[in-house]
Order: sequence, then C-alpha cells, then structure tokens
Amino acid sequence: MTKLLIIGSVAAGTSVGAKARRNNEELEITIYDRDEDISYSGCGIPYFVGGEIAELDELTPRDAAFFKKRYNIDVKTRHNVEAIDHETKTATIRHLDSGETFTDTYDTLVFATGASSIIPPLPGVDLENVFPVRNIRNAEAIRRYVDVHAPKRA
Repeated sequence: MTKLLIIGSVAAGTSVGAKARRNNEELEITIYDRDEDISYSGCGIPYFVGGEIAELDELTPRDAAFFKKRYNIDVKTRHNVEAIDHETKTATIRHLDSGETFTDTYDTLVFATGASSIIPPLPGVDLENVFPVRNIRNAEAIRRYVDVHAPKRA
C-alpha cells in the first residue's frame, strides 16, 4: 500500500490529506503535528480575542476523529517529526507527551508546517502582556489576559 506522510495539520496539511483521499481511496495517510489543535481558523483568532466569537471551539470545528471518520486519515497531534531520511524514506518522530521516539515510513512526503512567530530580542518581549498571535493556544492566552486585566489599549 502506498503511504503519504504529511507534516503539519492546519489548513494546508489537512487539505492535502483530504484531496489525496478523494484521488485515491487506497492510500494510507498519516498527518503528524507537534501542536494539539488541528485544522483551525487562524484568521478567526482576532475575532475570538475581540469577543465577536464567543467559544474557542468555533475556531476548531474539526478534530482528529473527524478526519479519521470522514477521510480515513490518521492525525497524530503532539508528535514532532525530528528527522527525515530521504534515501530510506523514513521519518523519526517523537511523541511530545510520552517522549517515545519511533520511525515511520513513507512513499510521498509533504511539508505543510506553515510559519512560526519570530519574537525579536527587544526589551519587554518577555512581559506578561506581550503575546505571539499564531495558534489557538496563543488566542486562548490573550483572551484570558484580556478577561482578567481588561486592558484599555493595545
């Protein structure tokens, strides 16, 4: 059986997996992501922080169980792909919660890791009221801070 391994489970990774499944019902598809949230609406983060979206769950309508049931895709969250060996077509993966390291194989590999926040080494970046805005956990932290401290300006 042909195996597709996708690294990254937000918009691009899950879209690639869904499209690959529509093209090939026999394909074995696994998605690895080091985050815990998948297929979320990054564009909706400001609306959640601003209170226009009440529940964080509205930004994460699909979970790993959805992708398994709808597309027969195995989505493994909290898994970091630490090494790729293109000659042997293997990936070394570490489960971030257990620390277990294992190897998976692939026939086709897709990188869909997106971007990461760059925090410049400036004075004040380590203050409690300075946040990156990248993922669902960032949104949750900002909203919690706003709810507790009720800042008047940003």
